[in-house]
Amino acid sequence: MNEATSRPKAEKGHLSFTQIGRFLRCPRQYEFRYVEGRKVPPSGALILGKSWHKAVELNFRQKIQSEIDLPLNDVKDCFSGSFDRAFTEDVELDEGEDKGQLKDMGIEITTLHHTAIAPKVQPLMVEQEFNLDLGAGFPYTLKGVWNVIEKNGVIADNKSFGKLPTQSDVDKNLQLTLYATAYRAIYQKIEPELRLDCIIKSKTPRAVQLHTRRSNADCRWFLGLVEKVAQVIE
Repeated sequence: MNEATSRPKAEKGHLSFTQIGRFLRCPRQYEFRYVEGRKVPPSGALILGKSWHKAVELNFRQKIQSEIDLPLNDVKDCFSGSFDRAFTEDVELDEGEDKGQLKDMGIEITTLHHTAIAPKVQPLMVEQEFNLDLGAGFPYTLKGVWNVIEKNGVIADNKSFGKLPTQSDVDKNLQLTLYATAYRAIYQKIEPELRLDCIIKSKTPRAVQLHTRRSNADCRWFLGLVEKVAQVIE
């Protein structure tokens, strides 16, 4: 065996949607976070979002088998516990933000999602990780997590917004395009639909389900974008 064949292959790095999004917004921010390893405390909004997703996950994981939603108080308790634990570490609140107000908003979001959206969802997979190899010559894998894949194959993502996204916003959402691309590559079939399950944080919060689809051309375009981002990072 010669030296070339005996040398172990270098382990690939990975690119996530968070990394790609940060690079597209500001390459210098990407450099600070992922090259130099600088970390900043999480924001209050990030803590709220993660705690809400924990509560949704708690309910949907058991619903895979039970097909019944948990009592609302169980889900609210999960949100509150996750939120409070996160605030035992450093958190970077924006000017004018208050922990108590953020928690109240999170309880409201959790309640609205659980009563208006969760009953319409029958999950097959919840917070399912994927790691997509893009070929021997590509230095990264695409890494991500599907929030929810329903039993009917629909891929859904739970989001909160300050205002209602337009249909164009949903049709161009890169995270949903990543989900579709990975699903087709891994399962060798096309998902029937993509959906954003949204809580709109207006004066009177409301729950909205926004539907979209992706073509194979959309997925190829996204892979081309990933390739260009990887080239610049390298």
